[in-house]
Amino acid sequence: MLQWFGRKKRVEGLVGLSVNDTRVSLAHVTRRRDDIFLEQCVRREFEGKAARDVLADLVDECGLEGAGTNFLLSPSDYSIYLVDAPQVPAEEMAAAIKWKIKDLLDMPVENAAIDVFPLPDDAFQGRKQMVYAVVSDRSRLEQVIDMVDRSGLTLGSIDVPEMAMRNITSQFGDDSNGLAFISLKQSGSVMNVTRNGQLYLTRKINTPVGPDALLESDWDMLRDRLALEVQRSLDYLESQMGQSPVAQIMIAPRAQDTESMMNSMADALGSPVGVLDFYNDVDAPEFINAETRGAGMMVIGAALRAGDAGGQG
Repeated sequence: MLQWFGRKKRVEGLVGLSVNDTRVSLAHVTRRRDDIFLEQCVRREFEGKAARDVLADLVDECGLEGAGTNFLLSPSDYSIYLVDAPQVPAEEMAAAIKWKIKDLLDMPVENAAIDVFPLPDDAFQGRKQMVYAVVSDRSRLEQVIDMVDRSGLTLGSIDVPEMAMRNITSQFGDDSNGLAFISLKQSGSVMNVTRNGQLYLTRKINTPVGPDALLESDWDMLRDRLALEVQRSLDYLESQMGQSPVAQIMIAPRAQDTESMMNSMADALGSPVGVLDFYNDVDAPEFINAETRGAGMMVIGAALRAGDAGGQG
């Protein structure tokens, strides 16, 4: 997404970092030849401390001062819009789109920071060129820059979860015939459709899915609503974008109910659903167990950004 260049890196690889209202999540990934190594994967609750202090402590404990960092925005920090690409040079695209979508923004247009990423040329069978516009508040980005700088890390880019998920599927999934990858969370669920490492469709899913969702009395109703959102997105992919059906539907690992959630979603969709257990393909020290790796999927994906530790960006 957005690029910054600061102090010279002194640590190999890339750090993926996110900070929400309650915790800091951090992953440090390096690559040696074709192998990916997860050096660190940590989640630390604030417990009354300031976020910047918790982050600074983690950087010190993990020996990551100076490490290049890709910061991952929280779902509440940004919006994504699918819009027709203006007929302007690439370097003018963001500015042109800002004014194209200004009436959709929940902030003054001059406060909006906008980045764009185009869809593949064949996304709509060549009938039109579309782009995704990512919009965030400049003041929030300034807070991120200041916090990361004070922690001792070197901020190289700011990204969104949709891109982190794309990095995971590009690195660890087989999307050659189309893959729908779904991350189900209370804070905001996301579905990506990729093919050959390229993102064709991304949708925020409005149905919240908490860690104990399967135990809730209204789960059947929520599940049906969730399945409807997923199916509508897949129908859009085929009917509006002219794409062939995806070969696979997979969910991201969850803290405690992954297999049950997989089976429940398969029943609701009437199609096989799998789990992208990427963590089995990542080399890591014994103290980073599979549960920790699964919980850290987003920051691991952020740390796989292209040009640093491998992956796509």
